[in-house]
Amino acid sequence: MYSHRANLQQVPEIADNILKHISKANILLLEGDLGTGKTTLVKIILKKLGVNSEVTSPTFNLVNEYRIEGGQVFYHFDLYRIRHIDELEEIGFREYLDSGNLCLVEWPEIAEPLIHDKALKLKIVHQEDERLYDLSIIGD
Repeated sequence: MYSHRANLQQVPEIADNILKHISKANILLLEGDLGTGKTTLVKIILKKLGVNSEVTSPTFNLVNEYRIEGGQVFYHFDLYRIRHIDELEEIGFREYLDSGNLCLVEWPEIAEPLIHDKALKLKIVHQEDERLYDLSIIGD
């Protein structure tokens, strides 16, 4: 659907391209090794959507909730520390996905069996001083 090579200064352009497709799914799965810029990209996307509060990685609390004026809610997940899919049931992960609100999920691999709706999947690969961004639609 979309594939682009970019440096860090071009990440806002990558965010714009993702936002063009966000109406196709309310779930964005971000795959990539440590240091590929998943959280940086989420921060930029949320700022572009109107989040004025500080966007931080939810590594320890697993999910952060952001609200914008008008009441729209966005959920940012970091599933890096999840070792078993049952842990996602404990935090009500499926309910978040079913909420209709945009869910941005870093390290989504363990959660993919729970995702039955259409989702955008972004794979980020670090290559020297650039990254390759590959966006596709999965499911449904």
